[in-house]
Amino acid sequence: MMFCDQEPMIQPDRDAVLAIVFESLDKLTPRAYVRELKSKFGLSFQAAGTLLKHCIDDQQLCYQYHFGSTYIEKSFLRPVRMSNHFVLIPSGIESGSKNSDGIEIIIEQGISFGSGNHPTTQLCLQAIDYCFFELQLFADPKKRMGADIGTGSGVLAMALCRAGAFACKAFEIDPVSAHEARKNIVHNHLEQHIEVLADFMPESKNTYDLICANLRFPTLKSLSGMIQSSLKENGIAILSGVRKWEKQDLIKQFSNKGFETAWQADDKNWSAFVLRKTEN
Repeated sequence: MMFCDQEPMIQPDRDAVLAIVFESLDKLTPRAYVRELKSKFGLSFQAAGTLLKHCIDDQQLCYQYHFGSTYIEKSFLRPVRMSNHFVLIPSGIESGSKNSDGIEIIIEQGISFGSGNHPTTQLCLQAIDYCFFELQLFADPKKRMGADIGTGSGVLAMALCRAGAFACKAFEIDPVSAHEARKNIVHNHLEQHIEVLADFMPESKNTYDLICANLRFPTLKSLSGMIQSSLKENGIAILSGVRKWEKQDLIKQFSNKGFETAWQADDKNWSAFVLRKTEN
């Protein structure tokens, strides 16, 4: 792509340009991002501003408005690969990858959490990828049942079913998010496999093979007993929404409930876990 017509320069590597945003621990305003471009690539203010404009025009980056300020973030207006297998596709956009080996999930850009623009969503998708494709924990022909607590957009419930779960119950107490999740599920032709329940998840006994919960640590801590009892023996809990400085507390909490850690990853000070139930 051409970044600037005003002055000769070595065009910065696109991945390096985008990595400034993708790898930043803090949200960057447009001015802060331009300063980073100037510093890293030795650009003038005008050239750095032109580079930002091209990234916006190419739908690689976008402006996001949060609490009275504008920030630069990864754009989800075109297909985005979230893990080795999962690709999020905005509703109404052609994937452009008919020969892709990715599992495509269509997401409407609504207001509910889970549209892909938060590190915890990507971490959960990576965890699901790990369970189904790397470890192949559910490779047998049994009809596996999953649950997603606080489903938001429904993306994790859909990923579970696309990866191989037979059915999933998606619990969401926010009625707007529950409505958006149902629309996304229809877009992905999964309404026969996923039931959205606008309610808290009730406690059950040995019901689910896998439970996802992308929630903050205090909530996960309060749900640990219910998650333990609701999972079958050797069942899997995929958890995120935990800050890096909280992860040892979470591991201790779930270890006391009879879980062992099978996988753990961090992104931008957020943590995710794959925990296996070892005790009833």
